[in-house]
Amino acid sequence: MTAVVVGASSGLGRVIATELAQRGHALLLVASDARDIEAVGADLRIRYGSTVRTLALDLAREADPGARVAAALDGLPPLESLLLPAGVSRPDDDLGLDASRIGELLAINLHAPLAIVHGLLPRLRETRGVVVVFSSIAAVRGRSRNVVYSAAKRGIESLAESLRHRYTPAELRVQVYRLGFLATNLTHGLDLPTAAAPPAAIARIVVGRLQRGSGLWYLPLRFALIAAAVRLLPWPLFRRMRT
Repeated sequence: MTAVVVGASSGLGRVIATELAQRGHALLLVASDARDIEAVGADLRIRYGSTVRTLALDLAREADPGARVAAALDGLPPLESLLLPAGVSRPDDDLGLDASRIGELLAINLHAPLAIVHGLLPRLRETRGVVVVFSSIAAVRGRSRNVVYSAAKRGIESLAESLRHRYTPAELRVQVYRLGFLATNLTHGLDLPTAAAPPAAIARIVVGRLQRGSGLWYLPLRFALIAAAVRLLPWPLFRRMRT
C-alpha cells in the first residue's frame, strides 16, 4: 500500500516519511523544492529499500494540487494513507498582513490540503483508507497573532468533521492531530511557553495509529489540558492574554 506525505522535505513531514519507510510503505513524497524532496527520497530508498516517488509542488501557487498528486500516484500500489503535515506560519501574521501574503498562507494551510483530499477521495475510499490532518493548539480560540494560520487550521478541522459526517469509518477513516510546539524550523529560536516536542516521537505515534479508526488527539498530550484551560477562560480575561 502507498502513503502520500505532503510537506515531506522537512520538520514533522520528513520524520513521518522516514517512519513510514521503516515500516515498509510505498511512498509519494510531496514538497515545494525539487532538490530537497529528491534528496529525501533517495535517502529513504538507500536506507530502507523503499519504493519512493517524489513530486515537487508549490502549494502556494498550484491551482489544482489534487490533480497533480493523483497523477503522480499512477503505477504505485493502491493508496491507503494521506498525511498532510504541510504548513507554514509567519511572525507578522496579524491583522496587518496584505492580501498576497494572506493568500499564500491560506493556499498552503487550507486550499492545498482541501484540494488534495478531494482529488484523492475516490482512491482512498476504494481501500477504506485514512486521511490524517494536522491542526494546531493555535486554533482553539481566536488570536491576536497567527490570525490567518489559526483560521486556516480551524478550516482544516471543519474539513475533517465534514468528512466524518459524510463517510462512515467503513468507507473512510479521518484522523486529526492538534499539535502543540514541535522542535522544527517553525519554532527554532522562539521563546516558547513550554518545551518543544521532538518530531520523531510524534511521527511514531501518528504512524502507529494509521490502522486505527477515526479520532482527534492532542500531541503532545499535555496540550489537551492547556486547550481545556484556554477554552474555559472568561472572555475578558482571555482577551488580555498575548496570544
